[in-house]
Amino acid sequence: MEKRKKEDSFREEIHLLDHLLVLAKRSRLIVLTTLGIMVLTYLFLLLFVPVQYTATARLLPPQQSLTLSGQLLEGLGLSSLPGVARGLGGLAAGLLGIKNPGDIYVGILSGDNIADRMISRFNLRELYEKRYLEDTRKELRKNTVLQAQEDGLLLIEVTDTDPKRAAEMANAYGEELDKLLQEIALREARNQLNFLEQERAQALANLNKAEEEMRTFSEKSGVIQLDAQVSRMISYVATLRAEIDAKEVQIQVLKKQATPFNFEVIRLETEVNSLKEKLREAERQVDQACLGEVCLPTSKVPGLGLEYLRLLREAKYRHTLYEVLCKMVELARLDTAKNIAVARVQFVDQATPPERKSKPQRVWTSLIVGFATFVLLIFAAFFREFWERSCQEEHSAARLQQLRGYLSEWKMLFRKLRSVFKTS
Repeated sequence: MEKRKKEDSFREEIHLLDHLLVLAKRSRLIVLTTLGIMVLTYLFLLLFVPVQYTATARLLPPQQSLTLSGQLLEGLGLSSLPGVARGLGGLAAGLLGIKNPGDIYVGILSGDNIADRMISRFNLRELYEKRYLEDTRKELRKNTVLQAQEDGLLLIEVTDTDPKRAAEMANAYGEELDKLLQEIALREARNQLNFLEQERAQALANLNKAEEEMRTFSEKSGVIQLDAQVSRMISYVATLRAEIDAKEVQIQVLKKQATPFNFEVIRLETEVNSLKEKLREAERQVDQACLGEVCLPTSKVPGLGLEYLRLLREAKYRHTLYEVLCKMVELARLDTAKNIAVARVQFVDQATPPERKSKPQRVWTSLIVGFATFVLLIFAAFFREFWERSCQEEHSAARLQQLRGYLSEWKMLFRKLRSVFKTS
């Protein structure tokens, strides 16, 4: 048994020595060829591959409303309107359920709009020597890295053969993003202004109607003076109704950009239902001439007085709603008149011309190519050794001759096809 183990160990040593002999036999070819390929790769990268530089810029996207009216409306408690008290990224992230609002700005930067602006600004179609605009966009995106970092900043990297142009292009991305966001904010402000003006016109018509009904009733029945308690009760109800209508306007605007199942829509609808419940309770107390624990006997409020209360309550509500819409319209008009956005894209790190090249990595590339060549040559050496031994053995030589016969049929077929193509 021990003798057999020694024989197996000896055979394994002989087998390993055979492999070493094969490598030693062709070691000169393997080493010199590997070194030659490495040198040729380095020279090719040095002479034919242009040096490229990468410039980096970091941006801070808008963290608040893009418009002046949006920031002022926040103080009025109307921050749920689109574009109000939040940047575009925060709004879209809320509507689409995106965790990082910076991904929205990355999507904008990688879009065709920004790409076309960059192509036109730097004449990239001629620089990249591309005939079609689509190919120029692909080349630009290949040389650009856009990333939304966890800290909320936007990372922009542009690679180009000219370090100065690389820095200018990286900074231009931030400038073009700022211009596009202001255009979006201005367009949104105009749409919002048109919508709010329609709502204000309708509120004014309703106010005139309520005042006319109240005037007609007073002329027929005489003016009824109300004490301070009842006046406060009416003002409270009018305020509740105006707040409900303002939030319903917000819901209508949101539903134009989001589904009914959006979180913001559901939240506003819940608030409206809660306010309506308070309104019903307040109206019931007004009908009883009661507010909280302080009540008036119903015998002190005759039938005509109750009707006058209802008309006065309606007129106060219409007047409060009209005032709210007037403020919203004036604030929206500020953006369209000044044609400027308040919140802008800010550069945290502005790109500067890089001093060191980023591509190509000549040494590392040459080493990787040399290693791959070394491995392939080792396999080639073993295959060559196997082929030579097979040709020397009679049994294997017969099989190789049979294999050559089969391959010769394909060889003849290729020759015929080549002759046909030549004649045609």
